[in-house]
Amino acid sequence: MFSDILKDLRAKSGLSQGQLAKAVGVSPGNVSDWEVGKTKPGYAALSSLARFFDVSADYLLELDDKPVKTGDDLSRYKKEQGLICDGSPLTDLESDLVAMFRLLPSYQQEELFDLVYFKYKRYSEEKKGSIYSTYFGGKESSDEQSGPARGSKTQDGTA
Repeated sequence: MFSDILKDLRAKSGLSQGQLAKAVGVSPGNVSDWEVGKTKPGYAALSSLARFFDVSADYLLELDDKPVKTGDDLSRYKKEQGLICDGSPLTDLESDLVAMFRLLPSYQQEELFDLVYFKYKRYSEEKKGSIYSTYFGGKESSDEQSGPARGSKTQDGTA
Protein backbone atom coordinates (compact mmCIF):
# COMPACT_ATOMS: atom_id res chain seq x y z
CA MET A 1 0.00 0.00 0.00
CA PHE A 2 1.02 3.60 -0.55
CA SER A 3 1.00 4.25 3.18
CA ASP A 4 3.48 1.43 3.82
CA ILE A 5 5.77 2.56 1.01
CA LEU A 6 5.77 6.12 2.31
CA LYS A 7 6.48 5.06 5.91
CA ASP A 8 9.32 2.85 4.72
CA LEU A 9 10.91 5.58 2.57
CA ARG A 10 10.59 8.14 5.36
CA ALA A 11 12.07 5.75 7.93
CA LYS A 12 15.01 4.88 5.65
CA SER A 13 15.66 8.61 5.23
CA GLY A 14 15.58 9.14 9.01
CA LEU A 15 13.01 11.92 8.80
CA SER A 16 10.12 12.85 11.01
CA GLN A 17 6.71 13.45 9.47
CA GLY A 18 7.23 17.18 10.04
CA GLN A 19 10.60 17.18 8.30
CA LEU A 20 9.20 15.33 5.31
CA ALA A 21 6.20 17.64 5.18
CA LYS A 22 8.46 20.69 5.11
CA ALA A 23 10.68 19.14 2.44
CA VAL A 24 7.79 18.44 0.05
CA GLY A 25 5.72 21.54 0.87
CA VAL A 26 2.73 20.07 2.72
CA SER A 27 1.48 20.07 6.30
CA PRO A 28 2.59 17.44 8.80
CA GLY A 29 -1.08 16.45 9.03
CA ASN A 30 -1.04 15.53 5.34
CA VAL A 31 1.91 13.19 5.85
CA SER A 32 0.22 11.63 8.88
CA ASP A 33 -3.03 11.10 6.93
CA TRP A 34 -1.12 9.49 4.05
CA GLU A 35 0.79 7.15 6.36
CA VAL A 36 -2.33 5.89 8.13
CA GLY A 37 -4.16 5.49 4.83
CA LYS A 38 -6.77 8.15 5.57
CA THR A 39 -6.01 10.11 2.37
CA LYS A 40 -3.67 9.97 -0.58
CA PRO A 41 -1.56 12.78 -2.00
CA GLY A 42 -2.64 14.77 -5.04
CA TYR A 43 -0.59 15.05 -8.21
CA ALA A 44 1.66 17.89 -7.02
CA ALA A 45 2.44 16.22 -3.69
CA LEU A 46 2.99 12.83 -5.36
CA SER A 47 5.48 14.31 -7.82
CA SER A 48 7.24 16.15 -4.96
CA LEU A 49 7.50 12.91 -3.00
CA ALA A 50 8.86 11.03 -6.03
CA ARG A 51 11.52 13.71 -6.62
CA PHE A 52 12.40 13.96 -2.95
CA PHE A 53 12.89 10.21 -2.49
CA ASP A 54 14.33 9.80 -6.01
CA VAL A 55 11.80 7.13 -6.92
CA SER A 56 9.28 6.90 -9.72
CA ALA A 57 5.67 7.92 -9.19
CA ASP A 58 4.82 4.47 -10.55
CA TYR A 59 6.62 2.96 -7.57
CA LEU A 60 4.70 5.14 -5.11
CA LEU A 61 1.44 4.17 -6.83
CA GLU A 62 2.42 0.48 -6.75
CA LEU A 63 2.44 0.27 -10.54
CA ASP A 64 6.09 -0.72 -10.54
CA ASP A 65 7.93 -2.80 -7.96
CA LYS A 66 11.30 -1.12 -8.64
CA PRO A 67 11.74 2.10 -6.67
CA VAL A 68 14.20 3.83 -8.98
CA LYS A 69 13.98 4.29 -12.71
CA THR A 70 17.30 3.72 -14.41
CA GLY A 71 18.57 5.31 -17.61
CA ASP A 72 17.96 1.99 -19.37
CA ASP A 73 14.31 2.11 -18.32
CA LEU A 74 14.00 5.66 -19.66
CA SER A 75 15.59 4.71 -22.97
CA ARG A 76 13.34 1.67 -23.23
CA TYR A 77 10.30 3.79 -22.46
CA LYS A 78 11.22 6.38 -25.07
CA LYS A 79 11.78 3.65 -27.62
CA GLU A 80 8.46 1.99 -26.73
CA GLN A 81 6.70 5.31 -27.10
CA GLY A 82 8.34 6.00 -30.44
CA LEU A 83 10.45 8.87 -29.14
CA ILE A 84 13.39 8.03 -31.37
CA CYS A 85 15.03 9.61 -34.38
CA ASP A 86 17.56 7.88 -36.63
CA GLY A 87 17.50 4.89 -34.26
CA SER A 88 18.49 6.92 -31.18
CA PRO A 89 16.21 7.99 -28.33
CA LEU A 90 15.46 11.70 -28.24
CA THR A 91 17.21 13.74 -25.57
CA ASP A 92 15.11 15.61 -23.03
CA LEU A 93 15.69 18.83 -24.99
CA GLU A 94 14.54 17.22 -28.24
CA SER A 95 11.49 15.72 -26.55
CA ASP A 96 10.61 19.12 -25.07
CA LEU A 97 10.92 20.77 -28.48
CA VAL A 98 8.56 18.20 -30.01
CA ALA A 99 6.10 18.68 -27.16
CA MET A 100 6.14 22.48 -27.54
CA PHE A 101 5.77 22.17 -31.32
CA ARG A 102 2.67 20.01 -30.85
CA LEU A 103 1.06 22.67 -28.65
CA LEU A 104 1.35 25.38 -31.30
CA PRO A 105 -1.50 26.19 -33.69
CA SER A 106 -0.96 24.75 -37.19
CA TYR A 107 -0.05 28.09 -38.80
CA GLN A 108 2.71 28.62 -36.19
CA GLN A 109 3.91 25.04 -36.68
CA GLU A 110 4.28 25.84 -40.38
CA GLU A 111 6.26 29.02 -39.61
CA LEU A 112 8.51 27.16 -37.20
CA PHE A 113 9.06 24.33 -39.67
CA ASP A 114 10.04 26.85 -42.37
CA LEU A 115 12.47 28.55 -39.98
CA VAL A 116 14.10 25.28 -38.92
CA TYR A 117 14.29 24.14 -42.55
CA PHE A 118 15.96 27.44 -43.50
CA LYS A 119 18.48 27.10 -40.65
CA TYR A 120 19.20 23.46 -41.54
CA LYS A 121 19.60 24.21 -45.25
CA ARG A 122 21.89 27.14 -44.53
CA TYR A 123 23.96 25.04 -42.13
CA SER A 124 24.16 22.04 -44.45
CA GLU A 125 25.29 24.19 -47.36
CA GLU A 126 27.93 25.83 -45.15
CA LYS A 127 26.57 29.30 -45.77
CA LYS A 128 27.07 29.12 -49.54
CA GLY A 129 24.99 31.82 -51.05
CA SER A 130 24.83 33.78 -47.82
CA ILE A 131 25.05 37.53 -48.30
CA TYR A 132 27.52 37.50 -45.40
CA SER A 133 29.97 35.41 -47.43
CA THR A 134 29.86 38.07 -50.17
CA TYR A 135 31.52 40.52 -47.81
CA PHE A 136 33.69 38.26 -45.70
CA GLY A 137 34.39 35.24 -47.89
CA GLY A 138 32.59 32.84 -45.56
CA LYS A 139 34.63 33.78 -42.48
CA GLU A 140 32.75 33.57 -39.22
CA SER A 141 33.89 37.01 -38.08
CA SER A 142 36.12 39.80 -39.19
CA ASP A 143 38.28 42.22 -37.30
CA GLU A 144 37.94 44.77 -40.09
CA GLN A 145 35.93 47.86 -39.42
CA SER A 146 33.16 49.21 -41.56
CA GLY A 147 34.16 51.92 -44.02
CA PRO A 148 35.40 52.48 -47.54
CA ALA A 149 37.16 49.71 -49.41
CA ARG A 150 40.93 49.53 -49.02
CA GLY A 151 42.66 52.41 -50.71
CA SER A 152 39.43 54.31 -51.37
CA LYS A 153 38.73 57.69 -49.93
CA THR A 154 35.40 58.98 -48.80
CA GLN A 155 33.70 61.64 -50.84
CA ASP A 156 31.38 64.18 -49.34
CA GLY A 157 31.47 62.33 -46.03
CA THR A 158 30.11 59.05 -47.42
CA ALA A 159 31.84 55.75 -47.80
